[in-house]
Amino acid sequence: MEHTYFSQTAVWTAGGAYYDAEGRSFPLTGEVQMRRTASEWTLTGTLTVQSDPPVRFSNSYRIAHTETPDTLCWESYNPALGTLRGTFEIVGPCIVSMYRSAEGGYSGTETLRQLDGQTYENVGVSFRNGRRISSWTARICKIEE
Repeated sequence: MEHTYFSQTAVWTAGGAYYDAEGRSFPLTGEVQMRRTASEWTLTGTLTVQSDPPVRFSNSYRIAHTETPDTLCWESYNPALGTLRGTFEIVGPCIVSMYRSAEGGYSGTETLRQLDGQTYENVGVSFRNGRRISSWTARICKIEE
């Protein structure tokens, strides 16, 4: 099965649960747009945590091929965390991402598991200086044009 998350320009929505450092759960919603041209891939998105008050995260990724067939590298700017660098590792039905901030204090991992051509399950965890600061589970669905 081809990973539709990367294969074409598309908009995806997300819904799930966000967990803070104390393990409290809050609903999350989000939207991601994958743009793919002959020269570059970009992934931009927002995530809103329905806490009191709501918190909104945004990211903008630049994605590139590597010499390894099932590995893509990426760089992102997050206003709260700064520049993040990582990889997307394609492993069967999963896309596993590992990342670290340019300064080294923030790191994390995230997995997207393809359920079908329109749907992925997502789970991730972020760390600051080796301590968990957040985690999440979500379902990501492609919006039909």
